[in-house]
Amino acid sequence: MRRTPPVVVQLEPQPAVQAAIALIAALASAGLAAWAISHRGSAWPTLLVLPFVVVWAWRAAAVRPRRLRWDGQAWWLAEPGRIEQETAVRLAVLIDLVAWLLLRASPGPRWLPLARRQQVAQWGALRATLFLAPGGAVQR
Repeated sequence: MRRTPPVVVQLEPQPAVQAAIALIAALASAGLAAWAISHRGSAWPTLLVLPFVVVWAWRAAAVRPRRLRWDGQAWWLAEPGRIEQETAVRLAVLIDLVAWLLLRASPGPRWLPLARRQQVAQWGALRATLFLAPGGAVQR
């Protein structure tokens, strides 16, 4: 049986994804605040919380630089600041939009968004490994 070749992918920040998540959090919070105000006029101070929700969502959605590596048999994830310490992870493909992937690494869970424009050279090998290699990833 042939082994799949090694793949190394660098996870980079994705401001567009981060902004989309912050926008969704802002809209959900604004809807909840509007509902509360419609039922009780004295609930208007809930609007003051919206900027904090947006900042929290922006920070929570930040992609920390990491390295994801396939050695031919298993996936390894290196956390920021600890590149020399890798952890073996199992990957699950949660969203596949061809040019963008959302992976869940366990144990964790850790959410790993990957964009083709940030991984041009490795994108084909990454997708092939995720979907074709034995033990590459679990499809959800």
